[in-house]
Amino acid sequence: MIDRFNKNNFFLIITLFIILLTSCDSDTTTIPEIKLLDLIAEIDLSSVLSEPSGIVYNSVNNSFYIVSDTLPQIFEIDIYGNLLGSIQVNANDLEGITLSINQDTIYVVEESDNLVTSFLLDGTKINSFSIDVSENSINGLEGIAIDLNNYIYVLNEKLPRYLVKIQNEVEISRTEITGADDLSDACYDSVLDCLWIISDESGKIIKVTKTGSLISEWQIPFSKGEGITLVNDKIYVVRDLDAKMYIFNKPNN
Repeated sequence: MIDRFNKNNFFLIITLFIILLTSCDSDTTTIPEIKLLDLIAEIDLSSVLSEPSGIVYNSVNNSFYIVSDTLPQIFEIDIYGNLLGSIQVNANDLEGITLSINQDTIYVVEESDNLVTSFLLDGTKINSFSIDVSENSINGLEGIAIDLNNYIYVLNEKLPRYLVKIQNEVEISRTEITGADDLSDACYDSVLDCLWIISDESGKIIKVTKTGSLISEWQIPFSKGEGITLVNDKIYVVRDLDAKMYIFNKPNN
């Protein structure tokens, strides 16, 4: 009776150990599902400009402002990609663009000089201020966004990958973003009160809180995505390699 009892206990212990080991292995080898954004259209902008590097939606005109790092101009296009006009500005190496909440002031980032510069809609320069984020001008400022409280959020491309929060030209905070190889552009989501960031090198878009914490991420079917903006339930991305604008459905999660 004792031997039989010991054997039963032995087999019970072994069975429980195998179940526990299998459960642990299952937890450690689970690979999160890679989410892909739903691409619905693409528009060729090559006849309008080359190497688009930033984009923002103008809700007043129902149009887009786009910058290129090759020209000191801001291009305005309609939602179909047709050129509406251009604004000559006194700025260089334009990498990101956004609009004030009331849509009457344009803000851009100048990568090589680490500058944030503001203009009136006719191109009249208002002001510039610098942000000390990178000693390497090749990997300097890349993206810019403004929230409903008029805080400015600026991205440093990499080395380091910083999200810098600014109020009245004064830095409030900076956070390193670790969810992507580089940071190419950002836009503010007024519905969810968060930021969407596109990464050129990672070929993906990440959604983060305004303090930089990762909420979610999606792969896109190309690298070299340089600009991002939102229009209702759509995400618009410009790619400098082929000068195209890509339109994705905005995910709900």
